Parts: sequence; C-alpha cells; structure tokens
Amino acid sequence: MYQPLHEAPADRLVLFVVDGLRAESFVNYSTMPYLRSVANNHGRWGISQTRVPTESRPGHVAIIAGFYEDPSAIAKGWKENPVDFDSVFNQSEYTWCWGTYDIVDIFTKGAVKNNIFIEKFDPYEQSFSSDKNTTLLDDWVFKRVKNFFHKANYDDNLREKLGSRKIVFFLHLLGTDTSGHTHKPRTKNFLTTIKFVDENIKEIEKIIKDFYNDDGKTTFLMTSDHGMTDWGSHGTGDDDETKTPYVLWGAGVQTIQDNVNQLDPETNSMSFGNRYDINQADLTPLMATFLSIPVPVNSIGQLPIGLLEMSLPNKAKAIYSNCRQMISQYNKKRLDVEARVISILYQPFEPFDGKKVREIISITEKLLEDEKYDKVIKLSEEIIHLSLSGLTYYHNYYQKPLLITIEMPRNKSHSLVNTTKTIDVAMKVFSAIVMMVLSLMIYVQSLPVQYYIYFLMPIFLWLYALTPINLWIQTLNVLKNKRRIFLLGIEILCYTLGSIALGLALTHRWVLSIPLLGMSLWPFFSASIQNLPKSVCIAWPVGCVSLSIFSFMSVIGKNTCIELVIAAGIIWLLIHSLYIWKALLPNSEDQDVTRELIISVIQIFTLAVSLQIIHLQSKWFGENLPISQSLQSVCWIISVSLPLIPLLYTKKFINRLLGINTAILNFYLLLSVAHEGLFMVTLILNVNCWMFIESKLINSGNVQGIQCEKENHIFYHWWC
Repeated sequence: MYQPLHEAPADRLVLFVVDGLRAESFVNYSTMPYLRSVANNHGRWGISQTRVPTESRPGHVAIIAGFYEDPSAIAKGWKENPVDFDSVFNQSEYTWCWGTYDIVDIFTKGAVKNNIFIEKFDPYEQSFSSDKNTTLLDDWVFKRVKNFFHKANYDDNLREKLGSRKIVFFLHLLGTDTSGHTHKPRTKNFLTTIKFVDENIKEIEKIIKDFYNDDGKTTFLMTSDHGMTDWGSHGTGDDDETKTPYVLWGAGVQTIQDNVNQLDPETNSMSFGNRYDINQADLTPLMATFLSIPVPVNSIGQLPIGLLEMSLPNKAKAIYSNCRQMISQYNKKRLDVEARVISILYQPFEPFDGKKVREIISITEKLLEDEKYDKVIKLSEEIIHLSLSGLTYYHNYYQKPLLITIEMPRNKSHSLVNTTKTIDVAMKVFSAIVMMVLSLMIYVQSLPVQYYIYFLMPIFLWLYALTPINLWIQTLNVLKNKRRIFLLGIEILCYTLGSIALGLALTHRWVLSIPLLGMSLWPFFSASIQNLPKSVCIAWPVGCVSLSIFSFMSVIGKNTCIELVIAAGIIWLLIHSLYIWKALLPNSEDQDVTRELIISVIQIFTLAVSLQIIHLQSKWFGENLPISQSLQSVCWIISVSLPLIPLLYTKKFINRLLGINTAILNFYLLLSVAHEGLFMVTLILNVNCWMFIESKLINSGNVQGIQCEKENHIFYHWWC
C-alpha cells in the first residue's frame, strides 16, 4: 500500500451523514441556516452524485470506502456488506462512530487494528417508533457525542487517544430518512427535522473546537448517503434520489471569496461561486488527503483537487497518492484476468498495459524529484482516468461473449416448436465437440459455474434450430421469391427497431410510443384483414394509440388523483356489466351460465367495495385522519380472495379470462393513486383485442379451445 508523502492539513475529520437528505431540500429551503451560511461564507458546497441502488448501505460504502456496490449484492444481504473491504476508518489511527447498528457495524466487519469504536442503537425499538418525533433518532446521537467529549475531560486514556493525529468522528443521523418516509419531504415535520440537525451540527462543531482549543486542525464534512423522492421513497435513479448535498469546511478547505452580502438568507439562494460538484466516491480520497492516510485500496474515487487549500507540492503529492492507489487496484484486476484467461485469446487493455504502467510510474516519480508539480498533477489525473477505464475494461472482460450467448437462445428458442425429433448425427457430434471445448475453456479459466449454462445452452438450442437440414433447404427455396425476401427484410427491420426502442425506453419512456403507433397499423397489412370484424379493426388502433399516450405522462409521484382511479374502476364495472347483460343473462337457464353469472356478480360487488374503500381512505388521508384498521382488514381479505375467484369459473375461455382480468385490475386499483388505473384498463382491453386478432388471422376464427363461433355468443358479443 502506497503511503502518502504530503503533509496533512488536518489532524482530525468530523463526518456528518444526514441520511436521506436530498440536494433540493438543502439548496431550496432555508431550514438549515447554519450550514448554508458555512457553505456561502467560509466553506465549499456542491452536489454529490450517487449511483443506483440509492440505499443506505451502498451510499455509506461509497462515501467511506470509495466504491459503488454491485447491485446484485442486494441478494446477498441488504443490511451488511457481503464482502470485506477497506475504508477510511480502517486507515485512520482511531475512529469513533455513533448511529444505527446496521450502518456502523458495516465498517467494523473485518477490522484487524481494533481502532474503530462504536456506539449504536436499534432504530426499530419502540422508543423510536415512527408515530413519535423523528428528531429522537438524531437526538440520541448528538447526546452521546456531547457526553463523549465531556467524559474525555476526566478520562486520561480517552484524552490521549483524542490527542492523536489522523482520527475520525462519524455521526450517522437517521432522523431525516425516517421523517422522509413517514411524513414525506417538503412537509413541516421533515423540515423541522433537518432544522434540528442543523442546530445540533453547529453545537457539535463548537464543542469539538473548544475541546481542541480551536487549533485549526479539524475538517468538517456534512453529506448524505442518498436522496428521496417527493413520495418518500428511494432506491432507484430519480434525480431527487441520486443528487445529494455536501458541505465542507475547516482545515485544508479552499474557500472562494464571493459577494455573499447580497444573498438573502430567507430566499432559496446559494453562493454558486463556492459550488463544486463531485461524485460520491470522490469523498473517500478527499477525506484521506485531509488526514494524509492511504486511500482505501478499493476506492475508485478521484481526488477533487480544487477543494484543497494546500501548497502546490502537497497537492501534487496528494493526487499522486491517489494515482498510485488507482494503479495498484488496476494492476490487481489486470493480473487476475491474465492469470485466468487463455493466453492465445487474451486481449489486453492496449492504452495501459503492464509495460506502460511501469514506464508512467517512473516518469511521474522523476517529475516529482524534479519538482515539476504542475506536470505531476496533470499526468496523475490522466493516469487516474486511464486506470478507471482499464478497471471497467477488465471488469467487463467477458461481457461481449456473455451478451451474445444470452441473446442467442432468446432468438432461437422459438425454433424448438414443430421441429422433428430426428437430428442429424454429424450435427450432433459436432455440437458435442463444441460443447466439450467450451466446457474445457470455462474450466481452465476458472469462470463461475453459471458460465457453463450461459455458453452451453445456445449450442443446445441451435442444434435443434438448425435441424433437420431439409427444412432449411425448403425455407431457402421459398425465399427465392423477391416479394418474400422483401417482407422478411421488413419483418427483421421491425424486430430490430422494436428491440432498440425497448432499450431506449429505459431512459426515454416516450420512445415506447413509436412501436405502439407502428403496431396500430399491423392488421391493415395482413392479407386476412377481411376476416376481422369492423369493431376490432377500430378497437386495435384506438387501443395502441391510447397506450402510447401514457408514455408521455409524468411518473406517478406524491401528487395523487383518486378520481382517475375511481374512473378506471367504473369503466371496468360497465364493461363487465355489459358482458353479463349481453352474454350471460340471455342464457341464464343454463346451469353453468348461472354459476358464472353469480361469480361475475361477486366480482363486480368486490370491485365496487374496493372503489368505496379507495374513496374513503383517500378522503381521510387528505384530512390527516388515521387509517381505518377495519377497512385495511377488508382490503387484505379482498386481496387474498382475488386470485381465487377466477378459479371458480368453468373452463370456458372468455369467461375465465374476464374473471382473471377483473381480479388483476381490482388488485391494481387498490395500489393506484392516479392515472395508472386507466393504463391498466387500456392495456387489458388491448391485450384481449390482440388475442382475438391472432386467433382470426392464424386460424380464420376456428381455434381449438377458444369458443369464437358466432352461435356461442362469446367473442361475437364481446366485440360486436
């Protein structure tokens, strides 16, 4: 591990992590007047960009250890990191932590120096229940810290430790997160909680400064692990969740003189001259630099040198320390891949291979000896960027072959349908050889067990897709027709564009509207359109266009519109009632029809009760009245019974399908707060229309297992 050469601007660092505080709550509200004053006058502030998943553990790991957890770690245990890792706390001389057990315990796992001391509490205890003041959670921490420094005045052993250099104080403040979940951001209760935090941070700063006789050797950092949405949730990639604030002040912090006298503390203004945005992981090398301790070995943070009040030589040495740590991590990853991969197939990261690494280290050290510090800083920054690119390259070294092998079975799994059981012997032998070679390659490279499935499954599926050979010969003969080739090309193009649209829709929802509008024209390009009733030819494009509108609507948030939920339920009640009137009542003398009529009435009654509950609960919630336990119990009974009711229907396809649709919609409406209920109604109608079109186009209306003959009055009454 590379030991830093620069002088430490601070002897101690105080880290406040205000759990769940988003940037908007700090920048646009004046409820944290002290920290806003610090940021505007004698400190620095900015936005710390987090990554998904925006949860407490990954956020704290990014701040204190400098790396972003693999989201798959969720499956291995959410409250505790599943692997050991290095952190600023490990590298410090001593660290004292106060906070909830599920956070402070993360950083004591694997600690071998016994240099981390913790005081923790269980936030789920009755004394901290959500119906009480959420400031109690933070008050517990602040009181313990105050008592800690009071105790140090007469505890010689503790006072000696506190006199050491390179020490850290960590305060985890959970009150804001709990208040955000319970009361939601922007509410009076939430703003009261962050005001309480602001006042106590000011007190803690004064206590620490007084204890050390204001020696100017203390650095303070306030930040947050993640943000929060307007409706009190976090975990995804919304800007309110990924943008968190930080305020930095004290020893070693570069301040910028700005005309802050014109700023009104009661407005939403901040000194943007003091703003310096960073990535969340960058806080790790920053804290390590203040104390002149090694940057944690797992960190991928880049030292934000613009925040440092240090001499040029010390800045150069500090960023070189970050550079050496990054090179060390890159080399470890590179050597791990090289040790496993088959040498003939190995493709190194050309911009930064082993030889170049050694050369660039010697060049940088020579520049340090020659005191060319500007060049050291510039070169170190370039090396850090190269190392990060190399880490990404080796981390994703097997990504391309994996993507290909995962995609191949998806594209060819449908070819298993209607293939003969006779497989050409030569093809079988060839496939077996390929599978053995791939298995050997996976074994030699010590790849994970699941790689056998990823690489061997496509061979198995393609074996069936490519046989019998006669079928492919016949297909190629058919494709000699230019018109068929043209239609096949159009089909391939549509599938390709559709796949691209699905990918883009992850970040741009409106893109989904394009394939939906294209799909609305689908029946009109079919030669069998004459087999479709006019009502279907109208219903399908109307349904597709209606669905496309929802992708332009805003994401469901805190703002509710229960009227739309009720409207969706009423629309479905009318549809179900219409079906009963036109399809079931005329045949009510039939015993099976009578049974289904009764079940349908039960479903309609259940849906009506659900709508009434939604209306009442919404009204009471708006008046800040407590949730009715009796209505909540009824909701649970309805939710449990919903998937069971469709099983009571007979095996008539449409009747059971309608029962399933009603059950799904009923459950969905109980969880809806705005236009998502209307979306589900539109989607269900469109999917049913699609099924009918498929049955007509493929089988000309005579499908086994689906009663669509006119005399049975099933599809006929449903659509006509």
